[in-house]
Amino acid sequence: MSVLGLDLGTSGVRAVAFALDGRVLGSASASLELHRPARDRVELDAAALIVAAESVVRTAAASAADADDPVEALALSVLGEAVVPIDGTGAPLAPVAVSMDARGHGAAAALGERIGGERFAAITGQPLHGMFSVFKIAAGDERWRDAAGYRCMGDLLAERWTGTAGIDLSQAARTGLLDVATGRWSTELLDAFADTAPWIAESRLPVPVPGGQAIGTLTEAAAEQLGLARDVLVVAGAHDQAAAFLGAGGVAGIRSVIAFGSSDCLTVATASRPVGLGSTGFASYRIDDDRWITLAGTAAGGWALQWFAGIVGSTVGEVFGALSPHPPALLLLPYLAGSGTLDNDPQARGVLHGLTLETTVPEIARAVAESAGFEFRTIVDAFTAHGVDTGDLVVTGSGAENTEALQARADATGLPLTPVTPDASARGAAVLAATALGADPAGLLAPITASAAVPIAEHADWYARQRRAYRDLYLVTRDIAAHLAAPADASDHRNESGHQKENTP
Repeated sequence: MSVLGLDLGTSGVRAVAFALDGRVLGSASASLELHRPARDRVELDAAALIVAAESVVRTAAASAADADDPVEALALSVLGEAVVPIDGTGAPLAPVAVSMDARGHGAAAALGERIGGERFAAITGQPLHGMFSVFKIAAGDERWRDAAGYRCMGDLLAERWTGTAGIDLSQAARTGLLDVATGRWSTELLDAFADTAPWIAESRLPVPVPGGQAIGTLTEAAAEQLGLARDVLVVAGAHDQAAAFLGAGGVAGIRSVIAFGSSDCLTVATASRPVGLGSTGFASYRIDDDRWITLAGTAAGGWALQWFAGIVGSTVGEVFGALSPHPPALLLLPYLAGSGTLDNDPQARGVLHGLTLETTVPEIARAVAESAGFEFRTIVDAFTAHGVDTGDLVVTGSGAENTEALQARADATGLPLTPVTPDASARGAAVLAATALGADPAGLLAPITASAAVPIAEHADWYARQRRAYRDLYLVTRDIAAHLAAPADASDHRNESGHQKENTP
């Protein structure tokens, strides 16, 4: 038997069919186009996502069948927080509002005034922040208010393919409506929206399901569309960071996983829900009945690389393949979409400090790469201060393939970073698909692809000082950033088509 992991990302989708020993039997990918039609709006075309997902599944599954090892189950790794309203047939009514879409910040602030950020975090395991799906729904126009239901991307496809709208527990947590202790939608939060957004009702939401549990088998129409047998299981998968953790071989206290993608994220496991993290802004949730993970990161990871490459009129590969060989006397805050986890400040702005007439593009590029290392060391130190052992750090995603950038990040972090194959998210989804079949998923874990990037000893003192200065830079500029977040001229300046294409580096 073989299993298929479908990785739904913000910039593209990828399906990989795996034999149970981990061999790739077939794969396919397709890019997606992000649209920015107005200020605070960042969207995907729902129909394009569906077409892309079904196309790559069909191609990867056909390759597995040609290898005489047909797919028997599939599961999804799902981009977090993205949500869309649907009609009574399950068809999308509007574009998908993705994670960095900022329309929900006002609704989040209003909920904070009603119940407080601490209570929200106690229920959901997530920091109070406008990125979560519920706040986008609350801020929606009539297409959202009059919708028959609301779906994240995994449950949208699960319902389309099986007739059952099942959402995995980790993705349900990222809606901002799940009581993570019970695994059910929070009646307290639903009641809190009753006056301001009464259209948010449990009857319009999918059913939370533990990761690795079968949602259903394919309908006849879906089987024909995907080129799969009717009895193929569609299995509850995981939020993409949780899936990457599973696929990269993350283990509580032994190995944590950094995923470099459009956003950068560190995922740490514990045997139960960690306590005492309320002041950190970390997000904790269950994957299934036995595993909890806590994640932290920065919203603009790969997007920061893409942004800088665009600024200098080049490509990510060219700019970040030619970094300065020496640590630059620069510091960059990569807060191009708000700050990282510890502050969760949507008004934070990017800062590049230390420019002179002698500053070069390779030096700035290295500072951009280093910023991820500084951010992750701040996060690791916060975990350690709260008694959570992160263990060794393995890295995955396309951003882990650049050896120069990885070395710069290891120097900035002050910790070894070991790369594993970049398809960890698809492998993690496949692990959950194999679990539903009762198979041993150990062979599916991502292999190490290269030796660890180890911090260079002669630069250790410099980077220790830079790490302290990195945190200071945010603290001394945050009041200025708040002013810049509300410019006098708030009009948007877009290209004539009203959108911008972005791809994960």
